Amino acid sequence: MPFIVWHKKRQAESPHFKYWSLTLNFQLTILILVRSLREGNFQLYKEACAALCPWFFALNSTNYARWLPVHIHDMKSLDKKAPSVATEFRKGHFVVQKSHRAFSSIPIDQAHQRNNRIVKGNGRTIGSTENSCQLLRWMVCGPEISHLINEFKCSEEL
Repeated sequence: MPFIVWHKKRQAESPHFKYWSLTLNFQLTILILVRSLREGNFQLYKEACAALCPWFFALNSTNYARWLPVHIHDMKSLDKKAPSVATEFRKGHFVVQKSHRAFSSIPIDQAHQRNNRIVKGNGRTIGSTENSCQLLRWMVCGPEISHLINEFKCSEEL
């Protein structure tokens, strides 16, 4: 009996098997999304988002269920609306490459959060959002400070 036939038969016979099969499918889809981000593969990213979309509806994740279809539509229409952006995204420039190692790209928002964590350190910038002048200084200088801290840490390792 071919595997696909056996798999469908087991799902029909056993709710427990069907549950674990669905769980495995969901987890593999999430891993495909992670792979697309780590490799900077924009086509795979779009496909993984489209595959995850029904799961957000099924799992009652209202915000993702509402906005992921909009995001998918925007990403698919980039070729017509912003061809230069689409070209750069296909080159992998929709993620941040933190090192020269393969499979090490991360989403831009995650890179931003890491930089914030480095700059904040032990509570150095807590409360800076309440003072507009201080916030502006942090927004301008924060990425450069993060870069300098990373360079210093790399020089220590040598």
